[in-house]
Amino acid sequence: MESKLQELTNKIYQEGVVKAETEAKNILDKANDDAKKIVDNAKKEAESIISNAKNDAEQLKNKTVSELKLSGNQAVTLLKQNIIDLLSASALSKEIKESAKNADFIKELIKEIVLKWSPDSRNADLSVILPEKMKSELESYFMTKAKDILNKGVELKFDSRMSNGFKIGPKDNSFVLSFSDKDFEQFFQSFLKVKTKEILFPKG
Repeated sequence: MESKLQELTNKIYQEGVVKAETEAKNILDKANDDAKKIVDNAKKEAESIISNAKNDAEQLKNKTVSELKLSGNQAVTLLKQNIIDLLSASALSKEIKESAKNADFIKELIKEIVLKWSPDSRNADLSVILPEKMKSELESYFMTKAKDILNKGVELKFDSRMSNGFKIGPKDNSFVLSFSDKDFEQFFQSFLKVKTKEILFPKG
């Protein structure tokens, strides 16, 4: 009786140990599988982060290089334009300022403008504003040698605020055309700059 009880006890014990070992093995295997999955996921996530970081860095690098190239090109273009403006202004400013102060030049230019303005009309109905300092010479000239201009309805006015050139427009003041030294400079530079650019920077 005691022998059978001992045998049964041993059997239960052995079964319990086997079952415990099996469960322990299953738990350990599952833990190993879970750990492997965590490690694999961590590796994948790390690789993804690194890949994204590299892409972001490459995009930033390309963007920075593009912006630097654009800024450099803009700076070169601006420098070229400044050089062209400087040379154009230097080449023209002295001669144009002298011409705008020259009474003979102004006389001929006014005559030409009036004749072109209304070649077939007896009444040009124009007002010409001139520098006050030229009043004596210009008024005398138009009253004696260019009276036909005044007979076409051209009115002469003189302004002490003007230093050179003249202004012309309809008497109703609907608009005024200015012919000062600065106006002439801008007009001539618009033609000269193209040629200057071709000479200085033939490749653009």
